[in-house]
Amino acid sequence: MAERRAGRAVVIGAGLSGLAAGYRLSRDGWDVLVLERDSEVGGRCRTVKVGGFQFDTGAQYLRDSYDATLKTAIEIGLGDRFRIPVSGAGVFKRGRVVPFFPRSTNPFILLPWCALGPKGAFDFLSLAIPFLRRYRSYNIRFPHRWTDGDRRTAEEFLVSRTSPDFIRSLAEPLCCHALGAESGGVSAAAFMAALRTTFADRIGCFTDGIGLLPGSLAERTHVICGMEARQVVQEGGRAVAVNATPTDGGRARSYRADLVVCTVPAPRVTAITGGLGSAAGRVISETEYSPEIVVNIGFPEEVRGEAGPVLLPATGGFRARWALTHRSKSIEYAPTGATALTLVYSWSEAASLSGEEDGAIIEVALSEVRKVFGLAGLSPVAWRVDRHEFGRPVASPGHAARVRELLAAGSGIENLLLVGDWTRSPTIEGAISSGLYAVDPAVLRR
Repeated sequence: MAERRAGRAVVIGAGLSGLAAGYRLSRDGWDVLVLERDSEVGGRCRTVKVGGFQFDTGAQYLRDSYDATLKTAIEIGLGDRFRIPVSGAGVFKRGRVVPFFPRSTNPFILLPWCALGPKGAFDFLSLAIPFLRRYRSYNIRFPHRWTDGDRRTAEEFLVSRTSPDFIRSLAEPLCCHALGAESGGVSAAAFMAALRTTFADRIGCFTDGIGLLPGSLAERTHVICGMEARQVVQEGGRAVAVNATPTDGGRARSYRADLVVCTVPAPRVTAITGGLGSAAGRVISETEYSPEIVVNIGFPEEVRGEAGPVLLPATGGFRARWALTHRSKSIEYAPTGATALTLVYSWSEAASLSGEEDGAIIEVALSEVRKVFGLAGLSPVAWRVDRHEFGRPVASPGHAARVRELLAAGSGIENLLLVGDWTRSPTIEGAISSGLYAVDPAVLRR
């Protein structure tokens, strides 16, 4: 039998989903070209160095239960760079951080009982029964398996089972931490999945920051930065090329392709691809994004206490939804004896701060980290503000149905794949798995 030969693939976007797709195709013998309009790879998954500190500009960590993500990291040589610190997460309640330890076998420290209180503990247990009964269908890795709760919001689900205080003090910050949106925006099924990832998954990162992952993936493919894809060229309903223009104003180019993988955020897709199939067009029109602002601050002394992530309820006067120190990821993030702190603003708070100058946002962040971590009398020595218009796709009611529909129908254009966390789950792991699994049919049929 004649040997089957892989073809030429052009990937639009060098975020995690695009790089994962490119890596999977390259590993199988495809000639892969990745086009990225920015000057560097990674999208929201980047790490920068400021004054001796490492700051993750968007995505902050990996969860330890996502086999495809960790397996990919090990395959590309990052296994010995991955760290899962032994540190507690927490909830800020009544003026202090109440810790809990994911994956703990001790039920007394698995949940933040002191933060919940007697009524909150009862509320939490009222959620445990439907969660345990439908555990497999509430796995955030597989939203296409979600069946229960995909048609109503988490807020509607919670109001019928829990108290208003439980919603404000725990459910809201938990939703923003795990999903990037508030309970009124996400589905009940997504919230139940968020419970699992928050209280069952430990977190970790790489010694050189989260940006090490996309940087290492990019080394396995041919990436051209500063090249913006403008149009997917079609012939007879097939994607056959990508037209792109250098962002510095150079000469436009056309790249022929046997396969095109488009990994840009949903609102930007049709400007590049043109008309899609009815199912893909409907999914894109119904996909909403939560904006996000990430603030990193470096302090010259070590911060004691829980490393985080610490959930920050609005009832405590917080605008940030959660915070963490570098010790929750890797000690290499800060010089010896110093601390790198991160606060994440999302959904409505990110939108309200979007028009503020960086200095004003830093002042808001400083007042909040001092409340959570102390720091009386300490002044920062390094800082950075990063704004993300398309922070994370919202797993709103109908998300699971949209994922199933897109998986079944595809883009509606032959040889064109739509890939990204919006096609799976709004996490780093969702972005990576979307790239790996989306190209499998192309790999298998060659």
